[in-house]
Amino acid sequence: MRHTQRRRIFILLFLIYMATVVWFTLLKRTTSYYAARPELFWSYKIWLSGSGRMGLQILANIAMFVPFGFFLAGLLPRRRRALLVPVFAALFSLSIETLQLSLLRGVFEWDDMISNTTGALLGLGLMAAVEKIRPERRASDARMLIGVLFAAASVGVFLFGQRVYSIQEGNLPRVFCCQVDAAAVEDGELTLRGFAFYYERPKAAISLLLRNPESGETIRLAAVRTASEAVDRYFACAQDYAETGFTARGKADPGTEYELFIKLPLAAAQPTGIWIEGEEIRYAPKEGFAAPALAAPFVTDGTLRAYHPEAHCWVYQYEGALYWIADQDYAFEEDGSTYIQYQLWTTQVEKLPEKRLKKNHRWDNIGSYFERYELDGDFGPYRVMRRELPTAYAVTSVATGMTKDDAWIWKSYFRPIYRLAPG
Repeated sequence: MRHTQRRRIFILLFLIYMATVVWFTLLKRTTSYYAARPELFWSYKIWLSGSGRMGLQILANIAMFVPFGFFLAGLLPRRRRALLVPVFAALFSLSIETLQLSLLRGVFEWDDMISNTTGALLGLGLMAAVEKIRPERRASDARMLIGVLFAAASVGVFLFGQRVYSIQEGNLPRVFCCQVDAAAVEDGELTLRGFAFYYERPKAAISLLLRNPESGETIRLAAVRTASEAVDRYFACAQDYAETGFTARGKADPGTEYELFIKLPLAAAQPTGIWIEGEEIRYAPKEGFAAPALAAPFVTDGTLRAYHPEAHCWVYQYEGALYWIADQDYAFEEDGSTYIQYQLWTTQVEKLPEKRLKKNHRWDNIGSYFERYELDGDFGPYRVMRRELPTAYAVTSVATGMTKDDAWIWKSYFRPIYRLAPG
């Protein structure tokens, strides 16, 4: 094989590896936290204190960038490798960490950059070791073989991750709490009233936007933050959260459907799952949504909270309870063992059951078998399960879905609708 052909193949393998890293660290991840850990070597300190799990995470971050150093060293002149490999590795890692923060798909950490750059230096050392093989042709063949192995491993990680994370949703509702209680239109101006806060970072500044999904038009709302005593009292956050309520205004077409987005500084705007059209507030877009054909009050008078068409399941909230509605294509085990996970997150961690506190959990877990809580009645082709929303603590968000052998088959996060008494 000619030198030029080898180089082209080597570049192609490098690009495959790079694409896999971007997918694995950004694209496959679900939206989650707006988080940064600026303290240097915090993860290394935890590792040295005896945390084997943290050690494995650090070693994984090092190993992930070994191919980066190997490939890049093979493409750079030998006299510049020692300088350019760590510089480019640090820049590539910094880009990933910054995008993780901006897209809410990971935690920004300087420690990850240190681990990644260390891995790239090990890859540089691996290339130097290969090039000591003589003659030069054998060194080229060895480089190509290792490159193929790296690329194959990258594709394997991609395919495995794609299979495992096929129908899981982002868990942004765990940390964003947003509700629109009223929408009004006057003289072409839309006014929204509700509350919004980010309960992992109480003092975070939040902006509200409307986005037209068809045209892509974005309307930044002028929001005035107000005190919301009922919200503060319910979530027990009066001392930590200020002005959770809002009144937001903007020029919007009353005949156009918009989705409400929420934005933190330096972060990309994230959808709230709230849709506004004139004075109507919805929790799914018109297009592509089909409600279950049931005349039951929990559908006709209830509020949609989750819709998973791939799983053939709807979740409605009605009079202090949640209703899981499954159609005839739902993947029931048919032996009474279809397990529905039901996890509840709260700002009142101290009020969780004692068994959760002993495990340092910040959530409650009261999942059970669908058949155990299934309602009797004539629901046509549907089956319905009912569970109460707990009142012992403030429920900020819910994670639900079907699990088997402790693995999620499908998963949704959503916020309950809060009926807060005034005064």
